[in-house]
Amino acid sequence: MSNDRDNGRNRPRQASEFMPSPELLEGYNYVVEGSAARILSMFEAEQKHRHTWENNALKTHTFSTILGQILGFFIAVSLFVSAAVIGIHGNSTTAALIWVFGLAIVVMAGLVWVYAKSMGQRPLFARPAMRTHFRPEKDTGASQG
Repeated sequence: MSNDRDNGRNRPRQASEFMPSPELLEGYNYVVEGSAARILSMFEAEQKHRHTWENNALKTHTFSTILGQILGFFIAVSLFVSAAVIGIHGNSTTAALIWVFGLAIVVMAGLVWVYAKSMGQRPLFARPAMRTHFRPEKDTGASQG
């Protein structure tokens, strides 16, 4: 029995799985002159669109990752600076609590980052389950049964 989560989506794909066979293209060309060239240009345009979309998604993911790191750094710095200012000009117990909780948040964020990297975290669009609507899969098992 195959893995229900995978359904063969992670295997290498052959061009014959999504491109019409030469015989079929010849048949289309026989019915409507030039239709084979139009079908091939449609596939080329779709591939170009897919590459553009994935490029934009990668740029957006990179930007949001860097922005998140920068904002997280500023939050951590402001937390520690505010704890130092409160400690100097106010209550040292409150400053110590802010410092300890701030350090705990930084450590937890680091642990989550290490865990995500160890799991091979990828952008959502790169996960096979999230892009099935861009590359339709053939239903080979369910319709034969």
